[in-house]
Amino acid sequence: MKRTPVDSSDVVSIGYDSSERTLELEFHDNRIYRYSDVPQDIYDAFLRADSYGGYFNSYINGYYRYRKIEASTQDKPTSLAFVTGNQRKFRDMLHALEPLGIEVEQLKLEIDEIQSDDGTKVALAKAKAAFRMAGRPVVINDSYWSIPTLKGFPGAYMSSVAKWLTAEDFLRLMEGKTDRSICCTENLVYYDGKRSKVFSRDYWGNFIHEPRGETQHDIDKVIVLNGQEQTIAENERQNDRSSIDPSDSIWHEFAKWYNLQRKLKRA
Repeated sequence: MKRTPVDSSDVVSIGYDSSERTLELEFHDNRIYRYSDVPQDIYDAFLRADSYGGYFNSYINGYYRYRKIEASTQDKPTSLAFVTGNQRKFRDMLHALEPLGIEVEQLKLEIDEIQSDDGTKVALAKAKAAFRMAGRPVVINDSYWSIPTLKGFPGAYMSSVAKWLTAEDFLRLMEGKTDRSICCTENLVYYDGKRSKVFSRDYWGNFIHEPRGETQHDIDKVIVLNGQEQTIAENERQNDRSSIDPSDSIWHEFAKWYNLQRKLKRA
């Protein structure tokens, strides 16, 4: 039975066969149970519940006949999933993980982004949504720009603003400003259904006075990171890689942490 992954400390996934009125639940300790004669509305309400464990105990456990079933013999993906459509980011992740023997698979998923002033909260919500869709541990990468002289604009709303403003628009916003600095906050978030881990790092740069380079992100044409001479757009176009040295990034910070968790689990 096909099950839908859910974000819960108790339940891993929920499945339902409307023709047989059968509910199937997978729990975090690898137990799978199948409940008989469960109405469709109970299943629908279960999926909408604020607490899956709470709903299970209040409306399912003890109300329906059940039996334990064996886990499927079909192979299930076990590798870590990096949810991104950005090939360059995936290569940076591979560069950090492969030397440690950590397998990672790229997944391209359409994830809705919540609106919040807190960039970390946005990234964590995306990681949880990705986990529900992927059904296995996931990592997502999310970044945004903050301009001190504009009181932190655009901040966590960067993904929307980037669709509206061109490189020239950003330069017009900086006209007459003596402080032309800008900060990129990059978040890398791991989530496995039980725990989350957030890695965050700030990268500072400055606005130049005219666009240089070609890229799909217009703001990258007008920013030079500290210690560099080329814009982000020029750097990535010429080197087909990030403007940030991967060996000095949150990718390697995450790789060391994840590798330690693997060792502790095997100990």
